Amino acid sequence: MSAPQPVLASVRPAQNPLAAWREIDGVVVVISPEDSVLHELNPTAGFIWKHSTGERTAEEVARLLAGEFEVDAATALADTRELIAELAAKKLLHTEAASAAEVSRG
Repeated sequence: MSAPQPVLASVRPAQNPLAAWREIDGVVVVISPEDSVLHELNPTAGFIWKHSTGERTAEEVARLLAGEFEVDAATALADTRELIAELAAKKLLHTEAASAAEVSRG
């Protein structure tokens, strides 16, 4: 299996609508639509998952993450991009680039 492709900060991650998920006692669990594998997400990953609605860029999600978990912006962006790439490789997230106009407004 090849490594996940890097995710640009301008990508708008969106949950795969076929993936079933729930938050149980503060833990986000996601079931892969293709193979019914259960994925239990840690608090950081769960936060990113819940904010991956297709409305925000990876950079915007990272800013929220930095504020919530009190980490620096560079670390939050690197972690967000890495997780989005991993979840996209598992087909749990879809990624779509934001338009140039949206990025410049950022």
